[in-house]
This record gives sequence, C-alpha cells and structure tokens, in this order.
Amino acid sequence: GVSVDTIVARATPPGRGAVALVRLSGPGVPGILEALGAGRVLEAPPRQAVLAPIRWPGPEGELLDRGLVLHFPAPASYTGETMAEIGLHGGPVVVARVLEACRVAGARAAEPGEFTRRSWLNGKLDRLQVEAVEDLVEAESPALHRVAVHQVEGGLSRRLETLRGEVLELEALLAHHLDFPDEDEPPTPTSVIRARVEGVRESVGRLLATAPGGRLLREGAPVVLAGAP
Repeated sequence: GVSVDTIVARATPPGRGAVALVRLSGPGVPGILEALGAGRVLEAPPRQAVLAPIRWPGPEGELLDRGLVLHFPAPASYTGETMAEIGLHGGPVVVARVLEACRVAGARAAEPGEFTRRSWLNGKLDRLQVEAVEDLVEAESPALHRVAVHQVEGGLSRRLETLRGEVLELEALLAHHLDFPDEDEPPTPTSVIRARVEGVRESVGRLLATAPGGRLLREGAPVVLAGAP
C-alpha cells in the first residue's frame, strides 16, 4: 500500500438507525482489532463475519457493543490495504465511542473520500471508476444510477482502453511506413492507413457523442412550466 497510517470512518449515514458500519484501512488494522477485544476475527477465514465484543482499549476495557466484524487482508480489499468492517447497533453514542476507541488504539479519522482515494492509489480503481463511485453515491435518478454502476464496473475504462489500442496500432503502422520504406516488407499502403485513421476518428466521435447525455444525467436539465396555472 502507499500509506503507512491507518484510517477509520463511519461508512453509514450519521443519525440513529438499526445498524451502523465502521470501516478501518491500513497496516495497523490487526493491532486495533486486538486492542478492541475483537482479535478473534483474525483467526477466522478472511471476509467471514464474526460476532465479537467491542471494548475500550486497555485492560478492563469497558464493553461498548457487540458487533459483526469482518477482516479483509491486503491486497484483497476495497483499498488494497488490510481492512476491517465493524457492524454495530446504530445509536449515535455507540458509533461515536467506537470511533473514538479506534482512534485511541492508533487509527486517525479518514478524510472525505480517502478510502476511495487509497483504492485509486493502490491500483484497485482507475480515475473514471473513482468518479463513478461518487456518482453512484450521489445518484438521484435511476438513469444515473445505471450509468454509474456500469462505470464502476469499468465500462468506459474498457472503451478507452480499446481506443488506445487502436491509436497505438495506427502509430505502429505509420512508423513502419516512414522508417522502413526499403525493407523486405513493402510500406503499408496509405489507403490502409487512411482507413484506420477514419476508423479511429469514428470511434472518438461516437464516444464524444455520449458526452451531452452524460452531462444531462449528472447535472439534470432546467425545466420551464409556462402558461396559465
């Protein structure tokens, strides 16, 4: 991983609810779980939920809650670092005290978007997928939700990778045509190069044509209602 510190944050919205989720990421996760009295999750298979007490760090630590704890050893996690998720009862005081206990045990509060940023820095997501994660969280229409899911799964990234491959092939054809005109293989006919250029231009055009629709999905459209009420 790129980072040396361990971060903690509430992954569910603030407020009161039946369940709240606290996430940890970084090399200090195993030690923090041990300090909270939930170390037995480390003996279970990765990604298997274990019911464990969550205590204030230190001997005679006060019991804060009982939670479902999952452990994700690096690199097989969202951020690519060692991670843990702790499912708690969703009372504000419970969550606040568990977050504070994690900080006392060695974590620091995550910055907004830091889990996703670490995922990008560790090569788990590319830049387009990172932007799509934000869209997925913010989506207020079924249409934007569908597009965001597609992008998080790498839809646009694959299209751009295909386009990049086409451009690199074209560059190789041009280099061969210019640099090796007298070799055994004849230079590539300019008609072939022209056709490939046209193909790439069409691919770029089709991709660009989707941009106005994407902007509408993300930003919405002003609607005017005019006339008698």
